[in-house]
Amino acid sequence: MLEQFKDSTHQESKEAQMYYQLLTIKARDKAYITHTSDSLILEVLHYYEKRKDKKHLPETYYYAGRIYRDLGDAPQALEYFFKAIESAKDCTNYRLISRIYSQTGMLYLYQDTYDQALEVFRKAYQYNILADDSTGIVYNLRDIGRTFTTLNCADSSLYYYKKAFIKAEQMHNKHLIGIVLSELSSLYIQLDMYPEANDAIQRSNQYIKDLGLAPHYAILADYYHRINQLDSAIFYYTKAASFNDFYQKQGSYKGLGNIARKKGQYKEAMEYFDKYLIYTDSIKEIINTETIRKMQSLYNYQLKEEKNRELQQENKRQELWLTILISTIMLSITLIITYQQYNKRKKQKIQEQQRLLDEHKEKQFHESLQYIEYNKKQLCQLEENLKQAESEKNELKQNLINAQKELLEHTNKQVEAKQRALQISEKALKESDIYKKFHLANEDSKIKAEDWDTLSEEIDKTYNRFTARLYVLYPFSEREIRICLLIKINLKPSKIAPLIPCAKQTLTSIRKRMYERTHNQHGNPESWDEFIRNF
Repeated sequence: MLEQFKDSTHQESKEAQMYYQLLTIKARDKAYITHTSDSLILEVLHYYEKRKDKKHLPETYYYAGRIYRDLGDAPQALEYFFKAIESAKDCTNYRLISRIYSQTGMLYLYQDTYDQALEVFRKAYQYNILADDSTGIVYNLRDIGRTFTTLNCADSSLYYYKKAFIKAEQMHNKHLIGIVLSELSSLYIQLDMYPEANDAIQRSNQYIKDLGLAPHYAILADYYHRINQLDSAIFYYTKAASFNDFYQKQGSYKGLGNIARKKGQYKEAMEYFDKYLIYTDSIKEIINTETIRKMQSLYNYQLKEEKNRELQQENKRQELWLTILISTIMLSITLIITYQQYNKRKKQKIQEQQRLLDEHKEKQFHESLQYIEYNKKQLCQLEENLKQAESEKNELKQNLINAQKELLEHTNKQVEAKQRALQISEKALKESDIYKKFHLANEDSKIKAEDWDTLSEEIDKTYNRFTARLYVLYPFSEREIRICLLIKINLKPSKIAPLIPCAKQTLTSIRKRMYERTHNQHGNPESWDEFIRNF
């Protein structure tokens, strides 16, 4: 559809032309058409950078990163993803921010920097929760599980894969269920958990499409080989080897060779191992080419940066005297404008945070026992007004007062119902295993990542998306969110500090800082504790 407008776009404004080009790049990317040139995106990028377009710039940086990733220039791609993250600070397009972090994580995995990959995948997961993007959440959990696998953390890997599977099942998304089950069965095989692997394989069979048959056959072959069902293993190794994939052929011929050797069929084994070595050499050549491409990409990037630095130094020398001449005037003007803009942004930020706090206080009041008492006083006043209206025999006024009474009584019933529901939810939370675990924990207790996730889920369920609402109020760090979770379940500071872990004085300053960030005024740690308990 976009191609139909290609010729007519030249008659449009520059703004329309640039937006059309951005849409075209975006459509090609989503259609999995490999990018082969950066000329188009650079033109769009320079246009939006020059205009400082806050709306389109984050997305333009993101697609610049995607293009350079296709071109094999990982350092340049990462630089543009970082720029996208920086320019999206005030952006509420949480899906876009999540995709940026997710793509950054993929590049870190590509560069074998697994710790950094784990950190950004978790951020992608947090932003998809804010975006309420169930599909994105499944992929994020899958990516976190993959990363833990590379870090040899089997327990954490299994936890996140299982969590991804549960989420995919809740969505009734067959494609996602198949993807997660396939990877989960492979992980079970690696861990020698064969009954669990068999269960995952059997369940995944109904979801595997044609594009996923090769790896599925490889998993089945590996499984049957390990449990010594050699005929089934041979069948699936042969199936996997039939696909035009060097890695599948290499693994399949190695497996077939080992089975033939085990059976004493040495001639066939040698034939299989010969094929295995042929494809091993081919893969080594691919890897060597890829390594050279990575090194060349890094070298080109460093060369480009060095050239840019030399040009900048030359420009600085040429412009030095001119800069000295006009610097005083320009500096004064710049300082004034910068100060005004800073104050404006600061005021807007304070106003927005104050609006959120006011909304919270108002909602809290309208769902409180104090509101019920307030309404009861209003009802008493209406009773007096009704008596006066009856004495005046003013039927219209009587009907109006009765309607007002009915509305207030109905409101009180709703608030009382919400209070009862909250009490039941809080009671369930206090009786939960995770609540008890944290209350009984000490500095020697081993609190895992999944324990924090479970606690967060239980609190979110009880207090209406507690963590997501905190992220909207301010982009807190993971440690700060955990402190808030422990305050919410009424742990004392002396119990919280060893679980984070941090010194008690550090915990005090963190709580004080969180209050000042959100309320834009001086406060103390106790004020923050009270705010969180009521949030």
